[in-house]
Amino acid sequence: MAGIIDLLSNNSDLALTPDGLRKLAIPQGTREAPSEPAEFQIHRLSARLSGEQIDDVVRRYEAGESARTLATEHGVAPSALIRLLRERNVVVRRQVITPNQEEMMARDYEAGMTVAELKEKHSISHGAVLRALHRLEVEMRAKAPRKKSV
Repeated sequence: MAGIIDLLSNNSDLALTPDGLRKLAIPQGTREAPSEPAEFQIHRLSARLSGEQIDDVVRRYEAGESARTLATEHGVAPSALIRLLRERNVVVRRQVITPNQEEMMARDYEAGMTVAELKEKHSISHGAVLRALHRLEVEMRAKAPRKKSV
């Protein structure tokens, strides 16, 4: 490492080009070329979805389908779909959780269910489950330790 730092410092008599640096980075004896840079992906939904698809999403959302269902179907993030709907002046619905549902979630959580299980059981977002539990001042359990990947 000290050798590379010395080569890259202003004290070095060697002038390294980007190609020279690449050669230094690839271990000797391997003929593996550096991988190509990742393909650029368009992030704007209006560029990824056709006008017909966007019109269909708006129509179906206004008819009552959930943003999450539509986002999953089109392979986009729900937050991006919501932003697209707002850009199209669509009134975005908030998911209403009744006090009865909140109490049921609190009982289930205290009985041992996880937030992920509550999310699936009640067909609501992870954040909605957490907000409901926090509103009822349910004491949250510690997160399970994550397994380290090798």
